Amino acid sequence: MDSPRYTVIIPMSRFRADEPVLVSLRATPPPKGGVQILVAEGRHPARQRNVAESRARGDILVFLDNDCSISSGYWKELEAALARPEVEIVGGPALLRPQATAWEEIFAALLTHTLIVGTVSSRYAPRGEFRASTQTDLILCNLVVRRHIFEKIGPLSNDLYPSEENEWLDRAHAARVGAYYDPNLQVFRPQRTTPGQMGRMLLRYGMGRTRQFWVSGWRPTFHQFLPVMLIATFAALFHWRLEAEFVILWLTASAIVAFTCNSLMRVWQRIVAGLIAPLVPLIFVVGQVLGWIALLVPKPASSSEIVLLNERGERI
Repeated sequence: MDSPRYTVIIPMSRFRADEPVLVSLRATPPPKGGVQILVAEGRHPARQRNVAESRARGDILVFLDNDCSISSGYWKELEAALARPEVEIVGGPALLRPQATAWEEIFAALLTHTLIVGTVSSRYAPRGEFRASTQTDLILCNLVVRRHIFEKIGPLSNDLYPSEENEWLDRAHAARVGAYYDPNLQVFRPQRTTPGQMGRMLLRYGMGRTRQFWVSGWRPTFHQFLPVMLIATFAALFHWRLEAEFVILWLTASAIVAFTCNSLMRVWQRIVAGLIAPLVPLIFVVGQVLGWIALLVPKPASSSEIVLLNERGERI
């Protein structure tokens, strides 16, 4: 049997044939060269993806998440991107799914606002043109890699989840691998539906960033200085008793976000988005601080079995 050109790798905790990613892959005409779909069951996404990569038959690896749906022009856009010989890694944004709830729209507006998350907003909304990129723009639920890159720089770190793609893409950048951002290579996915879910996600991402620094080594980047900036800010507030100034600053920032976020949202959504906007970087940084504390506690080894299945749920 001829090897397919593409292998789609999807981690799942348990196989479900009706997951959005499988439904959208079935509904979209396959690209030339054929597609192999590998579903990796387990409880450790980084290890699941590594195991699937080791069994992949395609020369191009497409990493998607179970809750993603590919756009109708996904394969055509990907073919155009890979036609450029310099492209060894390419990824695009994960947009909010259609028919999202009101809270999903609020959280998506916060994650796509450059005043709140900076250039990371490119992960959640199309920004700019096709360009050389780094881990700041790219997200693992919509990432395509020429398979030989794994042979060059090694697998994803089994010590990380989340942030495993950030550390791996940093290695790719150090090895001068051609990584690119394509704003038109799009998938759709749900966003968190409650403030509690959003808060836990930000904490987990912050803790993941800290563990990434532990694995990658310390470098003077903005994210690594965020915990120090947080502690220094609150120390100054208490020392100089600037509570009133802090409230004024919070309300001013909230007003700016409310007036500049997605204009298609309802008025109450924009007001809520503005009021909670300062919490996004704050909770993320709290997660980073908690991440340093968590490093003092030995992380238990993941003992869950990883099972590879095809798109029909048949064990490989």
